[in-house]
Amino acid sequence: MNPEIQPKERAQIAVVDDSEAVCRSLSLLLRSKGYGVSVFDSGLAFLGRGDAKEFDCILIDFKMSPHDGFDLLRELRSRGETVPAIMITGWESKDIFELAKHEGFADVIYKPMLDDKLAEALDLILAH
Repeated sequence: MNPEIQPKERAQIAVVDDSEAVCRSLSLLLRSKGYGVSVFDSGLAFLGRGDAKEFDCILIDFKMSPHDGFDLLRELRSRGETVPAIMITGWESKDIFELAKHEGFADVIYKPMLDDKLAEALDLILAH
C-alpha cells in the first residue's frame, strides 16, 4: 500500500464472481488488508440485494453467466449507482481493457492477480 494514499477507514468491497475459488481467495486477501468484504456468486445475486451504496468499490468478473460484468455495470449505472468498479478477468486483451474503461470501469485486473496490483488499484480508487 502506498503510504501517501490512505484509503477510507474499513472500506467495504463487494466481490462479484461465479468462481467459488476466486471469491474465497479475494475475500481472504482483502480481509487480510483490512477491508470489509461481501461476496456474490452472480450479478443477479448482487442486484437482488438492493442498494450498492454501502460499498466503496465493486470487483466484478468479466465472464459470468447469464450476464457478464459489462451487463452488471450497465444495470448499476442505469439505477443511478456510481460506486467505482474494477473488472477482474482472465481474458487479457487490449480490446477488453479499452471496452472496460469506455464502459466506466475504473480499472481492469487480470487473473491470476498480483496482490500488489489489486492493492494499488484499490488505494487509488478509495483515496477519492
